Amino acid sequence: MHPQTRTTAELRSALRELIAHEISNPDDDPHLSGVLFFCATDERTRELIERIELLASEVFFDASGRAITHRMQAVAVDGVRIKQKYKAPTDETVIRIALSDMGYITVSAARL
Repeated sequence: MHPQTRTTAELRSALRELIAHEISNPDDDPHLSGVLFFCATDERTRELIERIELLASEVFFDASGRAITHRMQAVAVDGVRIKQKYKAPTDETVIRIALSDMGYITVSAARL
């Protein structure tokens, strides 16, 4: 299996695991990758989100920091929407991973 295919499969699996996990969100913070959420949630939720952020950073960006749209589409699972945010600084690419009724995770890369 190609390393990229394995990473994509791992990301898809991590997203499914997070969706199935009961997220501890006492403050109802929709930004699941934000500092305030990380301070309020449980360790397992933090681990899952950190894993998703790491894998998404590897899968969704090319060497120049631009989004790879077909990879974003390949990772999509039920209950997850993955889109590039266009209201971002011109020197940065931001991708939002929205989880139905749970919140969203953002990953970003500097554009070279």
